[in-house]
Amino acid sequence: MSQTRHEEASIPQPDHSSQLSRHRDAESIHSVSTTDENPNLSHTRTNISTHDAPIQHYSSFVEVPDEVYDRLSPSRKIVIVALLSFCSFLAPISSTTILAAVPEVAATYSSTGTIINLSNALYMLFMGVSPCFWGPLSQVYGRRWVRSFLTRHQTV
Repeated sequence: MSQTRHEEASIPQPDHSSQLSRHRDAESIHSVSTTDENPNLSHTRTNISTHDAPIQHYSSFVEVPDEVYDRLSPSRKIVIVALLSFCSFLAPISSTTILAAVPEVAATYSSTGTIINLSNALYMLFMGVSPCFWGPLSQVYGRRWVRSFLTRHQTV
């Protein structure tokens, strides 16, 4: 019987102040803090796996407003397109002009016509295949870096 009295004495009795503090805690949960305090957050390790979480799709598409295309005048656009078109025809034209002069080129470089035709064919092949390789790299790393690398590589 003395043990039960002792147990009863050790159980804390709820008082009015603890109930009031619980009520204030409940109110603070639902209230919005307006202070500019940065909470002390830390990463908590869990055993929850995220391998079956839904995938959030990300798109890098940015809509460009139509005003961007009005920066240049129509006559300037025509000059730019004409110049780029002319430059794009230079490589194939230079390759076809060599075909007409294969015997002279072979004699100049002490080679055979087969070697000249083979080098010309490889030139045309790599001219067609290179955009498939350098194009994606320029999208990833930027055109400036790829262009500067290719310029250094060509000068070497």
